[in-house]
Amino acid sequence: MTDLQKRLREGSKKLTIRRYAVPVIVLCMLTGIILFGVSLLIERAVNSIIRTDAEHSASRWAEQFDAVLPDLGSMLARGELTAEQQDVVDSATSYSGVFSFLVFDLDGMLAYSSDYGVVDSTEESNFDQSALDVAANEHPFFDIIQREQQSGLTSVYVHAYVPALNKDGTPMAVISLYLEKTRHADAFRTIMNWIGFALPLLSAALYAIPSIAFLAMREKAHARARRAARLSRFDQLTGALNRHTLSVESKQIFANRTADSLTGVIYLDIDKFKNVNDEFGHEFGDAFLRHIASTLMEHVRPFDFVGRMGGDEFVVTLPDIKHANMVHIGQQILFAARQPFEYNGMTIKSSVSMGYILADANVKAKDALRAADLALYHAKSTGRDSLVEYFPELDTAMIRRREVEARMHEAVEKNEFETYFQPIVSPKDNSVLGFETLLRLQSRDGVPISPAEFIPIAEETGIIHDIGCLTLRNAMVTAKTWPDHIFISVNLSPAQFNRGTLVENVSNDLKEFDFPASRLELEVTEGLLMSDEQSVSDQLVGLKSLGVSIAMDDFGTGYSSLGYLWKYDFDKLKIDQIFLEGLDFDQDRYREIIETIVILGHKMGMSVTVEGVETQSQAGILDALNCDHYQGYLYGKPMPADETLAAIARLGSNKTSLTG
Repeated sequence: MTDLQKRLREGSKKLTIRRYAVPVIVLCMLTGIILFGVSLLIERAVNSIIRTDAEHSASRWAEQFDAVLPDLGSMLARGELTAEQQDVVDSATSYSGVFSFLVFDLDGMLAYSSDYGVVDSTEESNFDQSALDVAANEHPFFDIIQREQQSGLTSVYVHAYVPALNKDGTPMAVISLYLEKTRHADAFRTIMNWIGFALPLLSAALYAIPSIAFLAMREKAHARARRAARLSRFDQLTGALNRHTLSVESKQIFANRTADSLTGVIYLDIDKFKNVNDEFGHEFGDAFLRHIASTLMEHVRPFDFVGRMGGDEFVVTLPDIKHANMVHIGQQILFAARQPFEYNGMTIKSSVSMGYILADANVKAKDALRAADLALYHAKSTGRDSLVEYFPELDTAMIRRREVEARMHEAVEKNEFETYFQPIVSPKDNSVLGFETLLRLQSRDGVPISPAEFIPIAEETGIIHDIGCLTLRNAMVTAKTWPDHIFISVNLSPAQFNRGTLVENVSNDLKEFDFPASRLELEVTEGLLMSDEQSVSDQLVGLKSLGVSIAMDDFGTGYSSLGYLWKYDFDKLKIDQIFLEGLDFDQDRYREIIETIVILGHKMGMSVTVEGVETQSQAGILDALNCDHYQGYLYGKPMPADETLAAIARLGSNKTSLTG
């Protein structure tokens, strides 16, 4: 993961925390303020309830006291209690929470105390202004007293002044009561506290639930937005930048570079990645792509940009870099890509090809990318698993390649490929046994384009499939004009096996042209067999089942293997002309090599054709080796279709079978 990706992910986490933290902090602060306010309201409410309850209790107590105390007025007048009155007073403190009371006359002078009995109402110290005020306005007065105990609890008392009334409703005295309200206050306070705390918490919950739901919905929306942003910026399979983002970033780098700085661009793809997918499956291929992307991001600098262009192609943009650093990074990537890769119990060893350019201030981003691509193409065409720096001649080569590619497409569309035929003769009498089909192509101005140039391009672009089908059909059309015993040999490119439809195509052509399969020989090279793919094996077996002959072309020039000859049951070996050329400077050695191949072929039931026979001396040497077929300029150069009948007449024709 690049520093940019890490910063984006960390920033996203911090943003999410901030989104949730701020509302939670605000909610906690609001809840705290509400609880504090509620506690004040609870205290006021409790005091109000206690006051109301005390007023009610004191008034009822005074009324009951006045009602049961015989002749309160006479007591005040005499200044002493009768025995009956004393019994009432003694029992008065046993109910309604009254633990002490005083009786004042209308002048505010204390007349009686439940603690001390009848007192001298003439002493100034017994005067009470509050009692006088209550007697004057006839309204009760209450004072709430709260005292903290050592246990931490709060005792609550009420000191009440209540007027005692005559039967006609006029004031007769004022009674001062001390009421114990601790239990009532605790009960009220408990209830009010529970309600007071429960309601804010419930309100907070009612606020928090939709708020959290809203935040969750908003976070999901932000997550979708972030995912959309990531989708628009990163390749989802590999984590590298996608093509668009890389293009934007690269243009920015090129726009902001200094005049003396160099900007590196690496264009990379995986060698033979299609084979990886075909053999191990697309899941394995995807895992390998992720591995290569991680390898790139691991070995570039933190501020470099790695992007996936599509398929198995990646581009790295490296701002302000020196040539030595560029090569070092490239070599590190090459080395890392060569290491075995294991996934789900399967292991492969692969490689990558890379092209790069160090662009100065005069090179634009798109031109640098094109130059790196050209260098990549050169790396792949010269053996793969390499790092190639762009050089100007690649532009000329690419222009030429595009011209040839365009000409091939045009030639397929207009059937302008020329089919040439070279005789294959019998060594006994030089009579024609068959012809090998060869392709010729001319540019628009009539200049020949060598098969060595256009065939590799056709294979790389995939147009070889169309060319191969066209060649086979044209060969059959021409061969239909020959005597029935003369065969036609057609080369197959390894790329023609890629689609898996070769057997079907050949079968359809044989039926369409009513061409005997026994007169058709198909040539393949050892390069096709190196992949050892099941699809190739199945198609070769399928072609044999049609009745056509299979020849191994250029035997001895590649990785010749007896295993291939046994496995695929070839009908013919074709010895490359390079061995005949060797007769000119080391005749004995090359003669033995040719003889060995001929004996090997015959022992395995195959006929042997020697290519490149150009002199009578060469033919003489081959005659002694018991070769089956000769092919070369000594008997005829490749010729157009309309000259083949004349060649047959000139050389004669031998009714020997295709396999000799």
